Amino acid sequence: MKTGIIGARGAGKSTVFHALTGLAPIPGTADGKARARPGQIKVADPRLDFLETAYGSKKKVPVELTVLDFAPNPKEQKEGAALDVSLIPLIRDLDALLIVIPQFGGLSRELAPTVERIESELVFADFDQAERRMERIKKDRSASDFEKAALEKVIKWLEDGKPLRLMELSAQELQTFSSFGFLSRKPALAVVNCEMEAAASALTNAELDVIHSGGLEVFRLAAAFESELWELDAAGQSEMLREAGLEAPARDRLITALYEHLGLITFYTAGEPEAHGWSLRRGETALEAAAEIHSDIARGFIRAEVVSYEDFAALKSDARVKEAGKLRLEGKDYVMRDGDIIHIRFKV
Repeated sequence: MKTGIIGARGAGKSTVFHALTGLAPIPGTADGKARARPGQIKVADPRLDFLETAYGSKKKVPVELTVLDFAPNPKEQKEGAALDVSLIPLIRDLDALLIVIPQFGGLSRELAPTVERIESELVFADFDQAERRMERIKKDRSASDFEKAALEKVIKWLEDGKPLRLMELSAQELQTFSSFGFLSRKPALAVVNCEMEAAASALTNAELDVIHSGGLEVFRLAAAFESELWELDAAGQSEMLREAGLEAPARDRLITALYEHLGLITFYTAGEPEAHGWSLRRGETALEAAAEIHSDIARGFIRAEVVSYEDFAALKSDARVKEAGKLRLEGKDYVMRDGDIIHIRFKV
């Protein structure tokens, strides 16, 4: 899963990127081309830690999310713009967005308008794309009537300034638009980048109303503080967190919030060689889980042996799971649940 960090200049996007990944921000581009820098984030998972210990696994592989920082084309940056237009082609392929909103020096009055400006630019980019596609299919006699009708519906929605993540679309419409990469359709988390003293403060109801009205979730983050943690060893981090009255870095909670907002679940494969966490969209099946592990396993799928994490944690071994009748045999259409531990029978 790939998530991109966007926002206006000066919002602290690269600081948020460093806070999450520990990586330096992407440098400016000398050739004028917009670029992205990916960073991998391991999702903290106590359940995977337990499985590693229970199975005596030699290796632990947590779920990873990819977060991208961007260096825009300076020639296309507009003063006061909430979104750099040179980044639009780079963010169309993303699964989700982190929208960084600065809130320093008590400037809460600026938070809601900033969110609205960014959302407006995402909506306008989608409107422009849909309009250009409509112009093309009007000239194409082989274009389907269904796509034309679906586009008309989307254009009308966008004309009203509403993000597409609030619009109900049928399965066929979603399939029609699967290659469009509509920006305002993507799940998004508003990251309020603030000073450490304000990180634990609640937003006002008016601010929350603006953010939630667009289908966004919100997370407050003192990105500068979180970035400083990367400069310290484990003991230094613990001391800095203790002095701040914190038990763990906020980045872990932000990653979890993003993971949940994407509608992801975690399932596991575990044994002596390795304990492995895998991500899957909520509602996906055992066959899709098999494909996530390896395409050959999906092709040769026979049955899935499944036990819930809760049952395994209570019984602590495969033998006791079987004795208690908690191991289930499921077919390829079984809808996976968060925490399922799975072993797939397959033929080559």
